Amino acid sequence: MVSPESRRRAVCFLVAQGYARRASCKLVGITPSVSRFRRRVRNPRLRDKILTLAKEHPRYGFRRIHVLLVRSGLSVNLKAVHRLWKLEGLRLSRRVVKRRLGRSTIGTPEATRPGQGWCYDFVHERLENGRAARILVVMDEYSRRCLSLLCAPSIPSSLVAKELSWLFLVHGKPEYIRSDNGTEFIAKAVTQKLEDSGVKAKFIEPGSPWQNGRVESFNDKLRDELLNREIFQSGTELQARLDAFLDDHNNFRPHSSLNNLTPAMWERKFANEHNEQEAILTY
Repeated sequence: MVSPESRRRAVCFLVAQGYARRASCKLVGITPSVSRFRRRVRNPRLRDKILTLAKEHPRYGFRRIHVLLVRSGLSVNLKAVHRLWKLEGLRLSRRVVKRRLGRSTIGTPEATRPGQGWCYDFVHERLENGRAARILVVMDEYSRRCLSLLCAPSIPSSLVAKELSWLFLVHGKPEYIRSDNGTEFIAKAVTQKLEDSGVKAKFIEPGSPWQNGRVESFNDKLRDELLNREIFQSGTELQARLDAFLDDHNNFRPHSSLNNLTPAMWERKFANEHNEQEAILTY
């Protein structure tokens, strides 16, 4: 069924082409008075704010835009944001999600606190000059904090071990790191580094990427919100955009799996709850 708004737009188009309004209305199927109706925006300031955020974050839906509005201090209802979102014709293209047969993931428990377990994987990208680039993604399983986005033409196992050494100094050592069975992750340079550091290496079953779902989900967002939207002239430019994406992901982007908090907020919330429990136990 065609909406009245679509019919009004059709009449406006015909009138702009030189057709009479009455004849255009008869053709489209509405009255001339209805064709002249103009919807009044109830809250133009809110509308402008939504359009600005939608332009800054073109891959955010109205729910994430609502979270950003509330975070900025505006008291606004989700339905009001949704109504203006539809009136402005803002929508996201649906991504086709391939259905997979369920598999048992017994023996691969998830982390229950920040820093307990990490996961890492590779993402591939191609620069404008045709050269390939690899991106090493390292993140915390519990808080979804991205710890590293390292870009290089080639990332051998020695560079992976070097990056892990740096991350262990900055963030501390996790109990385990989860990955697939890629050659860089099962190489002696990496496994020996993990063994010497007292970190257990957990490998998922071959052909079962859902067992490493945290980093796979992040890779999907990275490609959808950054890699598929921009063309990178060089690896230096790509690394700069990755650093900005990492900062936005950790400190600004609402995560629905974290009750619309950021990873930094989620870690602070966990620390506060943990301190309160310790205070009660020691009282």
